[in-house]
Amino acid sequence: MAVHRFTDKWLQSGGIIPPSGRIEFADATCPCLHLRVTAKGTRSFSVMLRLGGTLHRETLGKYPRMTLRDAREAALLRLRAVDEGWQALTPAMSLQQLIDAYVERHLKPNTRSWKNIRAALLGSSKRPSRLEHLLARKVIQVAKCDVIAVLDCMMAEGKPQAAVNLLRYIKMAFNWAADRDVVPANPFERIRPPARTEERDRVLTDAEIVAIWRASFQLMAPYGQMYRMLFLTGQRRSEVANMRWSEVMGETWTLPRERTKKDRAHTIPLTGTALKTLASLSCYGAESFVFTTTGGVSASSNFAKVKREIDRMSGTCGWRNHDIRRTVRSKLAELRVPETVARKVLNHEQGKVDRIYNRYDYLDEKREALERWEKMLLGLAR
Repeated sequence: MAVHRFTDKWLQSGGIIPPSGRIEFADATCPCLHLRVTAKGTRSFSVMLRLGGTLHRETLGKYPRMTLRDAREAALLRLRAVDEGWQALTPAMSLQQLIDAYVERHLKPNTRSWKNIRAALLGSSKRPSRLEHLLARKVIQVAKCDVIAVLDCMMAEGKPQAAVNLLRYIKMAFNWAADRDVVPANPFERIRPPARTEERDRVLTDAEIVAIWRASFQLMAPYGQMYRMLFLTGQRRSEVANMRWSEVMGETWTLPRERTKKDRAHTIPLTGTALKTLASLSCYGAESFVFTTTGGVSASSNFAKVKREIDRMSGTCGWRNHDIRRTVRSKLAELRVPETVARKVLNHEQGKVDRIYNRYDYLDEKREALERWEKMLLGLAR
């Protein structure tokens, strides 16, 4: 490829037209700016950018409709965007590049669950993406029928909720792209969810509570203790599973805002049974994980296997870990715990005005509520 200092006089000359095919030149003044000239005399500007370790060509326009000055300015703007860490957004980008940009620019700064959404769209080391065969296509080449075919396949495999989630995530990504004129409109906007999303309403019966509670003592540590903490605190599984010793101070457990769904710190009083449960575990340092099988280096996982084991031991099935949280909330209502206090225990959302003006922590009221629930739980177990 020849390097030449582009000028209007040179661009208009017939000496740069090849006898056949096409020829490409790089601008000596603006090295990322390229010019392609065909045998028919068509002159097209493009910019060559290195994105993710590979060269990417972005067409800018045809000369003389796009002037040399405008082409250089456009090329420098694209180059500056890449230098600042932003990937150029154009219809020529692939679906993979679009999703990567969507994750970096929008999901990471705004959404706590961005890792789950990225894994659903792009796959992970454990599970390939359902869109794998579409990721290399240009954004404008991904059609409505392509996504419908993927959803139909997931429905045939008996995965309706996964199909609903995938459609929601791909719609979100293309809405974001449409707002930036990468695509003229979201081609998937009119696709209806392939299945109806049903709200979970499972509340464990007293007999099931007792069976699961007793079975937790048969589970290997730290999983048995983790299930008992789910019952005793009513917090989310991810919040309990990722607990660190530094979060436990005296008779309270404080979740930092970075680990809560509602983006606010949350303090949970620890009852006597909760403190005994924690005391039965080894502490490997203040910053180590509480529920761990790696000496505090990482939090315990493999919940699916443990859930099957506790189902077998308890003889209870058809429930999920999150149903424990719903059960605790229902039992607090049964114990006549005030609505406001019950919400505070589970760190549920309040009205905007109350959230802004009511800064009382309800710590004593939360402790009383959890101690009443602990008394009921242990009474059932006996």
